[in-house]
Amino acid sequence: MIKKTLLLIPFFLFIGCSSKNDVTHSENLTALSWHYKIHKDIQDSNLDQADEDFISLEAEHPASIYIQTDLLSLFLAHQQNEEYDLALFYLSEYEKRYASGNEIPWIEYQKIKMNYLKYDKPFTNQKMLLNLITMCNDYLTKYPNSNFSPEVSTILAKAELTNIYFNDKINKLYKKLDKPKASKLYETKIPSNSKPPVIPWYKKLFYW
Repeated sequence: MIKKTLLLIPFFLFIGCSSKNDVTHSENLTALSWHYKIHKDIQDSNLDQADEDFISLEAEHPASIYIQTDLLSLFLAHQQNEEYDLALFYLSEYEKRYASGNEIPWIEYQKIKMNYLKYDKPFTNQKMLLNLITMCNDYLTKYPNSNFSPEVSTILAKAELTNIYFNDKINKLYKKLDKPKASKLYETKIPSNSKPPVIPWYKKLFYW
């Protein structure tokens, strides 16, 4: 999935310099035909083909009115398929090229939600967790009256609690390693009546 994302990025960076003759997979379809083809791919759950067909649409009809809606369709399809990196890619493209001011709170909320869903392995990648916390705080500062603020607040609470348990794990690890100074940096107080993030039993072998 990440590899495919990396393949798509240079395409969008340099597509403006390409001509129709440079696109070897071109079928010379109309923009509407590509649009229907992309939606048929999505309906058939063939997202790899949908990505390729979207590239063809962009290459052959860069000013097509269908690009805007197809970006959102591909975002939603990849999100539903739990391919969050690709979903974020299409959403970011839509935001840069088409989003109105009224859509930005929704788009930024979607970014937070997908980054939250991507963080599916508690007690790994604290940098990603802290970035999620920062995103939530920034959102609540910029859009305090957004319809999505309550959901962002819920994600923030879960992320902060996970980080507390994460720090507690690190604190205990440094104590085991007899490194009191490092351990003290991660001292934290576990809230009463709280529960640690759930880890499937088969993953517990890989955590402290």
